[in-house]
Amino acid sequence: MISLSNGELSYDALGKRRIQFPEIKLLPGQRLGLFGPSGLGKSSLAKVLAGIESLSRGELELPCQLTGAANPVQWVFQQPELAFNPRLTLKASLEESWRGEGYLSLLAQFAIEPAWLDRRPSQVSGGQLQRVNILRSLIESTEYLICDEITAHLDMLTQQQIWLALGQYAKQRNIALLVISHDETLLAQVCDKTIYWE
Repeated sequence: MISLSNGELSYDALGKRRIQFPEIKLLPGQRLGLFGPSGLGKSSLAKVLAGIESLSRGELELPCQLTGAANPVQWVFQQPELAFNPRLTLKASLEESWRGEGYLSLLAQFAIEPAWLDRRPSQVSGGQLQRVNILRSLIESTEYLICDEITAHLDMLTQQQIWLALGQYAKQRNIALLVISHDETLLAQVCDKTIYWE
């Protein structure tokens, strides 16, 4: 389980610039939505939940990370081009995360063409790169996936394809999803419950 209560993140020594987070409880296999306008700190919250940023105060419970294993909480954000080493092929990036070729059986499920894997990030479209980015996050140790506006810049058809594939795979493996979005319609379709942060 991921649980956050009374969470706050300060950006200066005096605590004048701070973000107060909503209460979060994400259970295994759950699909929880988080809706809120721009500028509240939703991506900062994602970083806290992924263990990248530390809280200034509050209580945060995260799943245990086994020694030598990857973080069971993975964060995927809306700009996949920033998540890849531009010098590596997509295949090299996937194998670096998966530590091998275990991802190959999932290519068709995420509508990823094998030919894309020989290309670098700049040689595929944003939608193609985001599919690979999502697949890269779904390594065997992943139990919780934070989806931070992951389809916000994509066309409607690509959005539908990605959410269908991700929803099916998450259900198969009982992976919990925290879906952060400005799109209330998307959250209603994808999530069991939505938190409104204002």
